Amino acid sequence: MDPRRIAGLLDAPGCRRRQALDAAQVDLGLLADAIGAPPGGQSPYARERDGTFTHLATARLPELVGRHLGIDCAAAVETSELPVGAGLWLWREPKLRLRDLPVTPGQIVLAGDGTRLFPVEIRSYACLDGHADPTKVAGTARELAVVVAALRQAAPVPERVSSRCLLVLPRNFGLAPVGTLLDVAPQVRRLGWSLDRLDAVDLPARLRVPELGGPALVDALTAVEARFGDGCPSCPMYTHCRQDAEQTGTVARAGGAAANLCGPVGTAVHALALAHGERTPSGEAEQAIADELARAAAAYGWATGGRSIP
Repeated sequence: MDPRRIAGLLDAPGCRRRQALDAAQVDLGLLADAIGAPPGGQSPYARERDGTFTHLATARLPELVGRHLGIDCAAAVETSELPVGAGLWLWREPKLRLRDLPVTPGQIVLAGDGTRLFPVEIRSYACLDGHADPTKVAGTARELAVVVAALRQAAPVPERVSSRCLLVLPRNFGLAPVGTLLDVAPQVRRLGWSLDRLDAVDLPARLRVPELGGPALVDALTAVEARFGDGCPSCPMYTHCRQDAEQTGTVARAGGAAANLCGPVGTAVHALALAHGERTPSGEAEQAIADELARAAAAYGWATGGRSIP
């Protein structure tokens, strides 16, 4: 699996359906066809721009590595194994593992100072006035965490692989590359937490059948509890889980903030009933939620001219 898919575990923490999907190493193409949600493509212009920027950034890597990591190196040298010493290396299609999961990135660029290795990642989204899109940077950090963890598993001395990575982006709206350091240590720790729970997933018997067909595969995954949230759009089951959330009226359909506010009150119908005093809270937790929702409902009514705040 590529790092992006494994990094998806960090997008939806605690979702047993997502954990089952990866623990069973489900074929995502088969799954996408079964739920009628083919993966989106990239425009030819975007692909051409990505290729052009990657070529330009690769040529400038020695300069950027020297400036941000203090490593004096020449052009990247191709390698077929985890490198040692000082220099800049390009490792194409490495075969790595993370716990029992295969990790197969297209390539890994590594810079070494003789004692540590620093991953280098080239991405084509813009860095505008020194700031890149936080959502895209966060996604890149999660994928780099997978690479760092897999490299540490392959390295004789895991600490030799640094969590400090060099991220190379185009400056503003041009193609001039600019580098920035990104420490993915928090994401590596969260990944370990997620993988511990992945190891403990008890797969349904049907998901253990390798030749499971598309509709049967969806049925088997639907039998596993899901946790719908803000990170779900990156998951291949998103379309299916979103339909379930809409049909059941789950509060999480309104976003993570609403779900956190409502806590154990899982449906919008129950939450609205508590807000308007039409349902008796079942305990102290629901009473606290009811009070908070009632204040929010009163504030909304005052803002829209419906009624005043008591």
